Amino acid sequence: MKKFKLNKLGRRFWRTVCVLFALVVFWNIYYFSTFTRFRESAPITTTINNPLYKLQIEEATKHLDTIGKRKELPSFSVAVGHKGEVVWSAAVGYQDIDAGIAATPKTQYRIGSTSKAVTTTGVARAVDAHKIQLDAILGDTITNWTKKKWDFSMQQLLSHTAGVGHYTDFGIASGKYTVCNCHEFKTASEGLKVFDPYDLIFEPGTAFAYSTFDINLASVVLEQAVSTPFLDYMDTNVFQPLGMKDTYGDHNRPKTEHFATFYETGDGYYREYRNFEQVYDINLSYKWAGGGFISTPTDLVKMGNAYLTDDTFLSHETKRTFWTPMKLDNGEVNEQLYALGWRSYLEFENPDFLDGETPVWMVHHGGVSKGSQNFLVLFPNYDLVIDASINTNVDDFWTFSNEVYKIADAFLKTIEKDEKLLYREIKERI
Repeated sequence: MKKFKLNKLGRRFWRTVCVLFALVVFWNIYYFSTFTRFRESAPITTTINNPLYKLQIEEATKHLDTIGKRKELPSFSVAVGHKGEVVWSAAVGYQDIDAGIAATPKTQYRIGSTSKAVTTTGVARAVDAHKIQLDAILGDTITNWTKKKWDFSMQQLLSHTAGVGHYTDFGIASGKYTVCNCHEFKTASEGLKVFDPYDLIFEPGTAFAYSTFDINLASVVLEQAVSTPFLDYMDTNVFQPLGMKDTYGDHNRPKTEHFATFYETGDGYYREYRNFEQVYDINLSYKWAGGGFISTPTDLVKMGNAYLTDDTFLSHETKRTFWTPMKLDNGEVNEQLYALGWRSYLEFENPDFLDGETPVWMVHHGGVSKGSQNFLVLFPNYDLVIDASINTNVDDFWTFSNEVYKIADAFLKTIEKDEKLLYREIKERI
């Protein structure tokens, strides 16, 4: 039998295949060796602030326990507010798994894009104080911002109709900040250099494009209008008045003992969150306003409560403006029912609450960050607020949000609906 011999090209091909195969094998050995199986137990820490909600809390706690037993999330922290009061807060799982530190309602998480609703609250306060006119054209008045082809308003920035791009619309010069997350920014205006070199992606008002950088830019407009650095203004005008003691801009102050450790998870295993396979101190100071706040569910429920029950914190007129879905220049409401810093669904239905048959007005914002997710939901016609955070990322955000809906249902189905004047006014506008 004639012996088969490879030519030079064939030998190179098979060497390449073998090397690639070996790399894949070694990569999988390394990758899976960095994961650890979840602990068997998942402790629950709970705080009941109003015993009148005992039955609702018992049902919600049972669901929280099922979340822990599934061993899919390192921790799940939740708080519920009704009629201006934080009635319940709880957490299941671990703030730090390897150290055995249980998560509690004091555990602080990255809240991702829920930061947009927080920043917008500061802008709304400035509107009430007559420091900002939402429809005023900004032109070339913004510090550290190069004038573009078109001008826009604060209203367009907050509704993502100003034409500012998102991460994928920028080049390498931007990516060195947004991909690495390792640069320190001292001011909100300094952070504008991340995206200032790039043009607007459409004429303001003609389209909708969700962007973290819209809100970053809005924060600089805000600090110019109030003559105060953005984070100082937020602390004085939002966090302190509402008792939000655990909310601050990432890396603007030292981490506390309650700061969560963030993870990657899958199939009952976990490892600490990695960027380019490296574990290091993620720095989100380039986007405080749009995605860089640290907070707790309890603090965010306090903010939601203020919207629903305190007309001295924000006026009725301002809330109506900020919760009315924005129309484009063609008269159509944008595709995400995005208002100003919030999504406002006037007729939302979900099978996980009220038997899936009763539509509700839901005002909300969610956030995804590095190893963390948050979901803040307000049901204004029920005076109900719920917020939850986890210290990992799930592939589908709705996998997480539906857990929040199930807990909300324990309260919604026992609370009498009170259709607000605000609801009727907004419905007439759109």
